[in-house]
Amino acid sequence: MKREIVILIFVSLFLTNVTMCFAGGHFPPNGKKCEVAGKVIYVDKTCMTNLGWREMLWFLENKPKEFSGIVSEGSVSENCVDSTVWTRVYGERWCRKRSSVDKNMMTYEEMEHSPVIGFTQKQCQNYMKFRASAVMDVYNYSKSERYKGVKLEYFMLSSEQYAELLKQKWFAKSFVDGYAEITSDGKFVKDGKIVDSVDDDKITFRMYAVISDMHK
Repeated sequence: MKREIVILIFVSLFLTNVTMCFAGGHFPPNGKKCEVAGKVIYVDKTCMTNLGWREMLWFLENKPKEFSGIVSEGSVSENCVDSTVWTRVYGERWCRKRSSVDKNMMTYEEMEHSPVIGFTQKQCQNYMKFRASAVMDVYNYSKSERYKGVKLEYFMLSSEQYAELLKQKWFAKSFVDGYAEITSDGKFVKDGKIVDSVDDDKITFRMYAVISDMHK
């Protein structure tokens, strides 16, 4: 299983590099350029998946020193999420135990590309720091003048920023059915609407990036 994860990581990094080459300009993977509150940002077109989350867990487990100064809670166990996908891969010792097992749960293969759920805001912030560092490594590895001096940061949107972004039709239609996205101020966005609370645990997130040229 770990060998498969390593292969997936290298493939994803390769595809990331290809994406940047064809995107033109300083463009993060899977991003769409938008403007919110007068600020140019890049919005992930899709939510974070279980497969993407497991990539971070692999790095934290196998290369903890590389991310000790980036991720504030560096151990794997502190960044696991409450999903049966992790018990199937790592066993109960890696994750919080569930009170019961839902027989209608999707299989591991089906969950790979489904939105990750059950995380805390701190875990979400950890992932964004990890992903920004990983993408910056790809920028540096490419040795392209296009990305020289470029800095990428990921962040969470507030409910007010979500409200402005929801005015764009493509974004309002991009939410996964039945899932809600969490905002930086503790609210939720579901079915294109901002709500104070949700009555289920299908809460996920996508990333928002800001890019700056440090040599300008």
